[in-house]
Amino acid sequence: MPNKITLDFNGTTVEAELNDSDTSREFYDALPLRISVGTSGVDYCGQMPLSLSYDDAQVGRGWRNGDVNYNPRGGWFAVFFAGEEESQAYDDQLNMGRLADGAVETLASVSDVSAVEIRKA
Repeated sequence: MPNKITLDFNGTTVEAELNDSDTSREFYDALPLRISVGTSGVDYCGQMPLSLSYDDAQVGRGWRNGDVNYNPRGGWFAVFFAGEEESQAYDDQLNMGRLADGAVETLASVSDVSAVEIRKA
């Protein structure tokens, strides 16, 4: 069963739904988390404070705008709001879920984000 989460980016709050993978369930069970993040212009990304287990078969290339991903080899957490068209150039992506409708546009317009607080919805 998918789990809903709330992501608070320095006062801008969006919702997401995690998928039913073992990695996503492990992430959900570890909440609440605070992750320091930066942006590359396509995502908010930061080093995870913990390592999550994963199945190599779930790790692939690219993302869709709105994806909530884990980069297992680098230990990164990322929320993507742009760059889907060029994303196939990037590997080591494990999708854990999706932002709710409208959240991509909200995150694309936010600036000065230094951290995300993630909690169960």
